[in-house]
Amino acid sequence: MSAKKLSAGTGFRIHLFPLAIILPGLIACFAYANSSPGYWDLLGLLLIVTFAIMLSGGLLGFLFAIPKLNKHYNPHEEYDKSTKYMPNTNLEEVSDWLTKIIIGVTLTQLGKIPGYLRGMAGYIVDNSGAMLQADSAGVFLIALLIYALVTGFITGYFYTRIYLPNLFAIMEENRRQKAEIALWKEVARKKEP
Repeated sequence: MSAKKLSAGTGFRIHLFPLAIILPGLIACFAYANSSPGYWDLLGLLLIVTFAIMLSGGLLGFLFAIPKLNKHYNPHEEYDKSTKYMPNTNLEEVSDWLTKIIIGVTLTQLGKIPGYLRGMAGYIVDNSGAMLQADSAGVFLIALLIYALVTGFITGYFYTRIYLPNLFAIMEENRRQKAEIALWKEVARKKEP
């Protein structure tokens, strides 16, 4: 098997984990919407709520997974043991700051979270018209909110950890190559008569 085919197969397989954790929530939306006479309206509402909460969770996952600059990088060591990339340290500091605030607020408000979830579910039920009038609507929405938040967080964390360090490394390598090319051009220009 060629290296190109192998890497293409590996590249696809890496997306199976996020897909596997997102799919059950989407299936639950389709199944629950089936209980309503307004199937498409309810399905649309459930999908919008699910993706909005997943996006929020994904942002949290991104903040928690922003990579830190390797301050102990030694370019003379083997590449496998030590890598260096030049991320925006301000983003790194903001990520640390927000992560600590989110954890602190969550811990201090832990007892109030169930009430917040019930309030969000109640708001959605109250403003959904006749679509979500089943007795199980509030319970389903609370479960969906928790599931979507956790799924979004895991997916955001997963992709940030996999792709962002590589993106930083590519950007740093590109910056370094441009600086070397500019230096070579300057040396070549000075050598011309």
